[in-house]
Amino acid sequence: MISLLAINKAICTLYQQALDAAGTGAKLVAEDVSAPIVRPSGKVELEDGSHARLFHSGQERVVTFRLYYFAADGKRPKLENLAVRSAVGDAFLDGVTVDGTYLGIDEGVSLTVTDGVLVGTLYLTIDEEVPEAEGEPMETLEYDTEVN
Repeated sequence: MISLLAINKAICTLYQQALDAAGTGAKLVAEDVSAPIVRPSGKVELEDGSHARLFHSGQERVVTFRLYYFAADGKRPKLENLAVRSAVGDAFLDGVTVDGTYLGIDEGVSLTVTDGVLVGTLYLTIDEEVPEAEGEPMETLEYDTEVN
């Protein structure tokens, strides 16, 4: 089973590569959004998701990540946001690989700008097998289909 920590690490790695490719000099920060904003910088947050059983031997997890980019000039962020937007699109185009497992990004990366802050949203759906509980296998039931 792929851990959320491993998924988060893979997302952060791809996002940092995108920031480097955009040439902004921005680094990812781990501070709360309520802390003073360091510019330029990026931030990754894990949002709501779900975890459900699928049939007998499987499970499905849906996770949402938000990628924030704070441009160096908060009053004139357009050109930086365009560069980062393009780099993020390219970085996540082929999905994410976590611990050797490919995870496609449902509906790609959605990018919007709110109050000068570039916000990327991506949804991942992870379908995994659940290991069977140990124990003796069920015996085979034999029945007679002939009517007397």
